[in-house]
Amino acid sequence: MYLRFLILFGFQIIVSYGFSQQVVSQYQEDIIDSLLIREISIIADVPITKATPLPIVKLSQKELRRDNEVSILPSLNRVAGLYIHSGALNTTRITIRGIGNRSLFSTSKIRAYIDDIPVTSGIGESTIEDIDMTIIDHINVYKGPSSSIYGAGLGGVIQLVTHSERTSLPNQVSTGATIGSYGLRRWTTGVTLANEKQTASLSLRYHNTTSDGYRENNNYDREGLHLLSVLKPNEKNTTTILVNYIDVNAFIPSSLSLEDFENSPRAAAANWAAVRGFEDNEKRLIGISNRIDIAQIGRNYNLSNSSSIFSNYRDSYESRPFNILTDISSSIGGRSSLVISKDTIISESASSLQFLRATVGVEYYNENYTWQTFVTNGGALGDILSNNKEDRAYTNLFFQSEFSLADKWTALLGVNFNHTTYDYEDRFLNDGNDLSGEFSFDAVVSPGLGISYQLFNSAVLYANASHGFSPPTLEETLTPDGNINPDIRPERGWNYEIGSRGTLLNKLDYELSLYTMSVTDLLVARRVSEDQFVGINAGKTRHSGLESMINYKLIEGRDNVSFFTSYAFSDYEFVDFIDGENDFSGNELTGTARHHLNAGIDMNSHIGLYGNINYKYLSSFPIRDDNSIFSDAYQLVNLRAGYKKLFKSVQIDFSVGISNMFDETYASQILINASSFGGNAPRYYYPGLPRNYDASIKLKYYL
Repeated sequence: MYLRFLILFGFQIIVSYGFSQQVVSQYQEDIIDSLLIREISIIADVPITKATPLPIVKLSQKELRRDNEVSILPSLNRVAGLYIHSGALNTTRITIRGIGNRSLFSTSKIRAYIDDIPVTSGIGESTIEDIDMTIIDHINVYKGPSSSIYGAGLGGVIQLVTHSERTSLPNQVSTGATIGSYGLRRWTTGVTLANEKQTASLSLRYHNTTSDGYRENNNYDREGLHLLSVLKPNEKNTTTILVNYIDVNAFIPSSLSLEDFENSPRAAAANWAAVRGFEDNEKRLIGISNRIDIAQIGRNYNLSNSSSIFSNYRDSYESRPFNILTDISSSIGGRSSLVISKDTIISESASSLQFLRATVGVEYYNENYTWQTFVTNGGALGDILSNNKEDRAYTNLFFQSEFSLADKWTALLGVNFNHTTYDYEDRFLNDGNDLSGEFSFDAVVSPGLGISYQLFNSAVLYANASHGFSPPTLEETLTPDGNINPDIRPERGWNYEIGSRGTLLNKLDYELSLYTMSVTDLLVARRVSEDQFVGINAGKTRHSGLESMINYKLIEGRDNVSFFTSYAFSDYEFVDFIDGENDFSGNELTGTARHHLNAGIDMNSHIGLYGNINYKYLSSFPIRDDNSIFSDAYQLVNLRAGYKKLFKSVQIDFSVGISNMFDETYASQILINASSFGGNAPRYYYPGLPRNYDASIKLKYYL
């Protein structure tokens, strides 16, 4: 790919451009690796503290590095309440508390951001599996409709935070390589530079990941380039420039019937293999953010503004058994917020009423989406079948305020206002039908209220109630004959939650929550042909559950050993669900397991040796709405060990890993409610990888 030449040609020029040299000690390196900004930052609209009464999980660098860094998905899969169906490196469906399960081939109803730049499309679909680990510093996961400032989506928000929040990073050049089973090969290289006063910094990273794949027609090739620059001309002004380019070429093996899953798991689905089905995606993201301290208000408060403008572009070609799809998406938007906050670090207790922080802002997003379908002649492009254009736009107005109440109480109040519109143009008129039209949803107001009580210095009890919604895609608003259905409505829901988080005896960090969420106007994608779905509002679901997380330091000192676990109990059901002549009321919610357990041990020694062992258990779950078929429960064990050491200005990090150590047979993704065509059995199953191995080496040179 042409990016490789670009990186090799330009590398020396970038490294030698006008930056001072720095040498970092082993102690400084450990601090850098563990740093996680927890208070006010130039990106987050709200600082995250222990007293924040929202269900938020922060994945640190330590938690992200437990795996081989080929994908961010294994780390996310350890978050209680979040589950990822992953049929291949390019086939992923993320769900949070059961929301998103009814999406067939992608992640929907969950908003995603890189810093404060949305990477979710105008119809609510996110593809974060393409984003490389090397650019991520930490990840914030907001579970359920808890985040007023990020759109109040029913599923929640996944915010990928880059290294722009870091302070005083040393100048360095890094490179790394990974090899593994089934032709896995990965190469990364990058440079981070800053001037002596840390008023200007530049980070440039390149990555390439390829795999032959476990299955037939399963080759994968992804490369990308990421640029991040932070400019601080003075103490009050910070500008961040972010550019991210990704090119993915991936073949598609698709799902298998039960018979093929059990007897021929390495095979591709026959119809996809026959045309060598694949997708080729090119994605570009550009964003410029600025934070400025505007003025001092009185003696204790500061007024600041954070604003950003961003643009996304995607060009895609997908060859499928039933047709060939080409589509181009280009979007532009902006986000701005005013923040009034106390100058001092937020206290987690107060003896009297204190106003701590208020954020008010707006986010606007406009996407132009064009797509065409063509006849496939055994994988070759044939005559045009359709030609379409959509303009998708939304406006989010948001407000959130935090107060410290008398005697250890903290309250948070938020509200989000959303207005979404679709404008559809049918450009294929050879069939004599013009299906063009406009569709605008009624504005949705989503309030949220949270309160927390400090039990003692290092633990809090919290409760919150919040409203969320998820609009249908434009395709779901169409009737079977292609006309716009004015009766289709967004899904809406209220989430009620109580929980506690804190630290006990300076050794045990914990989080525990109980919640229930009722979703009305459930959107159901009814399949009417091999490549056509229509949406209907079919009823109500209830999502009730328990989530817990525990990290316990078994051994502390120069050598340390810690235990971690997360567990989710999910009691989800259709309260009222009638689809045509079928009444599924009272059935378990399709696609969500009742029990999801992760547990493991992290080990680090003062001589540089480290390792971890991970255990995962997932119980069975229904894969049809009538609960007639269930998946099989499964359990996996992964092991990783390595050596990391700093020799003067060079750091070496070598590790090896074994995944699925006991060679469990399992389905890593399930296609719920799969239909059968042409007398063939329904294809529900994407086989998970059997036992597999990898080895990685990473080098850093501090300039």
